[in-house]
Amino acid sequence: MESRRLEGPTAAVLDPETEFLASKQETGNEWELFKENVRPLKRGRNVGLLNGALKSHSDSQLRNSLLQHRRRLIEAIDDYNGEDPLQPWIECIKWVQEAFPPGGDCSGLVLIYEQCVRTFWHEDCYKADLRYLKVWLEYAENCVDAEVLYIFLEANKIGVTHASFYISYALHMEHKNKNKTANDIFNRGLSMKAQPVEKLTTAYKKFLTRSMRQLNATDEDVTDNHLPARSFGTVLTRQTRNQPSESSDIFRKKLKTHRLEHGFHVHKSLMLLALLKFELVPTITVYKYE
Repeated sequence: MESRRLEGPTAAVLDPETEFLASKQETGNEWELFKENVRPLKRGRNVGLLNGALKSHSDSQLRNSLLQHRRRLIEAIDDYNGEDPLQPWIECIKWVQEAFPPGGDCSGLVLIYEQCVRTFWHEDCYKADLRYLKVWLEYAENCVDAEVLYIFLEANKIGVTHASFYISYALHMEHKNKNKTANDIFNRGLSMKAQPVEKLTTAYKKFLTRSMRQLNATDEDVTDNHLPARSFGTVLTRQTRNQPSESSDIFRKKLKTHRLEHGFHVHKSLMLLALLKFELVPTITVYKYE
């Protein structure tokens, strides 16, 4: 990234964002300037609203206006008397996501997530509500102990009818190299017939394919690294004839240790059976020649 220096005794290296804020100029295309700091949204962003929000970095009046609007949305949550008290929370969350694209503490978004999930976790009417589950999943993305949240959700039957819950939970465990746990989570979702089933099945197939690639790569890597070293034409003596069996035992022990260290707890045969179930492993056709 290009940087420039200020002239004079207080010279300092400025990145483009800081330089823009110092100059108080308006580019009309703030997205290009700040895009590296904008957190992506799965639903996408309104570029016009995004540029307006980014201008608030250099416009104190606009920034105060955003803060006041956020305050009004929070007050609207407290004042709501309708039949769907979750809705004003959803509206507030979506607006804050758009108005404070970098996220972070200044947006107050994580605190809003936390207050929202705490408010409704005991409400039976929202346990199967996909909107409420999405708030939990977005909150989990900002927590270092997300596994605790997923365990809490499943124990309290929050969102367990939705495929999104099992996919997010399983992918989180896969990221932690707990593939066996991730596999079990996918299977629980399938047994629950979580909706949409097609989405869950597709995600599970991709997980199985990734897991098999990891197992195969591990097998190849360990085999290459632990084959006994021999030169072509080596003369076998009484002592060297016993080495292959000893080397094989050492190899098997190292292979087991290697797999445990890398978290590959899902047995390969079980993975193959699961892949065959979804017809992801090609069958071998035997041709008989006359």
